Amino acid sequence: MRNILFTCTALTLLALAPIPQDAPKLAVGDQAPSVDGLEFVQGELVSDSKVRVVEFWATWCGPCKTSIPHINELYQAQSANGLEVIGVTTETRTKVEPFVRQRGSQMSYTVALDPEKKISAAFMEAAGQNGIPCAFVIGQNRKIVFIGHPMDPEFTKAVKLSMTGRYDPKLLKQAAPSLEAARNAIKSKNFKDAYRRFDEVVALDPVIFSDISIEKYRVMLNDEKNETGAKNYAAEMAKAFADAGDITALRDLALTLSSDPQVSVYDNDLALVVAEAMVKSASSTDPNANATLASVYYARGEFAKAVSAQKKAMRLAIPNAKVLYKPTLDAYELAVKRGTKVAVPVASVPQEQAKPDAVPQTVPVGTP
Repeated sequence: MRNILFTCTALTLLALAPIPQDAPKLAVGDQAPSVDGLEFVQGELVSDSKVRVVEFWATWCGPCKTSIPHINELYQAQSANGLEVIGVTTETRTKVEPFVRQRGSQMSYTVALDPEKKISAAFMEAAGQNGIPCAFVIGQNRKIVFIGHPMDPEFTKAVKLSMTGRYDPKLLKQAAPSLEAARNAIKSKNFKDAYRRFDEVVALDPVIFSDISIEKYRVMLNDEKNETGAKNYAAEMAKAFADAGDITALRDLALTLSSDPQVSVYDNDLALVVAEAMVKSASSTDPNANATLASVYYARGEFAKAVSAQKKAMRLAIPNAKVLYKPTLDAYELAVKRGTKVAVPVASVPQEQAKPDAVPQTVPVGTP
């Protein structure tokens, strides 16, 4: 059954002047407007953020309240990596402050007021959006990469991939026909054609499509049953990713080689080489590199080394992100105590993300 996501229309937005029919609209790919003029209830602007989310909401909007935990979870998971989230409302401070205070750590991102509705006009009105919640994802080049409902699975994808410069809607659309052809070729066991199509996509942008290189590896290993070819190709990928200093691709490859449930045969030796290359290429303050190394050590049965690397990752994490590393550390320490592998917890996925067919829908709203 499709999970219907509801939005509600903000009456405050209706007070804005209508956009002339011939006026340009703000769209994906456009430079993001300034957010100067906001009044902050919680937090402040981050000058060096990698990705910024500007989300319009209201305290009286039910769907906005529903989306807050999801936005907050995403923020807490990615804030250490440079994600900034600003929740913008046109309501008064007397209404917003108690609401934010009541939620405490469950709404930990920046919250701001737009008393003169200038920011709402620059974003919402210019983009032809008249319903809330509505989120604008602004990528590393300060261009808008997504406009829509924050519970839309594409919103989560846009945020996470933008963190590493891997979200380009136009390029993804351009690659879609070749990817479809490649996957159809796999079904008919025409692997040569499938690999050719995959290579065409990777050539468009090796960084954005590093996951396609890894998909090719899985096909070679699982579908073609070509273990030697897959091993050689993985080694080529490892060198290319390391030469490019592509931290995200190195992490994905290390985890694919050591613990991906979609892989039929693991290569823990190469996984360790890749994880060590990731640590070498990453910033000395990057907790994720050490967490990846810990995961590979664990896959190799080197539990004490896994504990050491995970502890370092936890030390490097910002205060509100340390909790994300603790359950895994506990599992590694239990493995040391028992001398055997134990279940390692994985991050929970909100129900809204688990349903890719979720469709935002607008419903009428009365006076708040």
